[in-house]
Amino acid sequence: QLVEVNGSPCLKLTEDEEKMTIPGMKAIYRLYDAAGHPFMDLMALEEEPSPSAGQELGIRVLGRLGETTKVIPSTVEPLHRTYFRDGQVCEPLPSLPEVRTHAQVSLNLLNPAHRQLHEPQPYPVAVTERLHRLLLELRQGSH
Repeated sequence: QLVEVNGSPCLKLTEDEEKMTIPGMKAIYRLYDAAGHPFMDLMALEEEPSPSAGQELGIRVLGRLGETTKVIPSTVEPLHRTYFRDGQVCEPLPSLPEVRTHAQVSLNLLNPAHRQLHEPQPYPVAVTERLHRLLLELRQGSH
């Protein structure tokens, strides 16, 4: 989905929070709890400093953007990788077996509450306060 035009962040308007585009160039992080299970994925603006393990973060969970939540990850894993830039491959692409292994390892790390087939616990995705402010500014500017 289109998130930036000529360096300016843009937004697709929709009433459904979970279907709207999140504007701007982003970095994505997976936050882990003390047991080693991922408990949330976090989107931040690309220029924001990376979250740190043991550091409290103020975040907004998609679907509940009206309230700030505080979390303290035990481990932080950057997820976003850039393989193509300006039409050129800038990092070697992983092989299909590597992609399959990575996906299987990621699934195995999930908390059983998220993996169970019957009434699984939703896995939250959140945005940083700074990305949330950008979202509000763009929404207000479009009215």
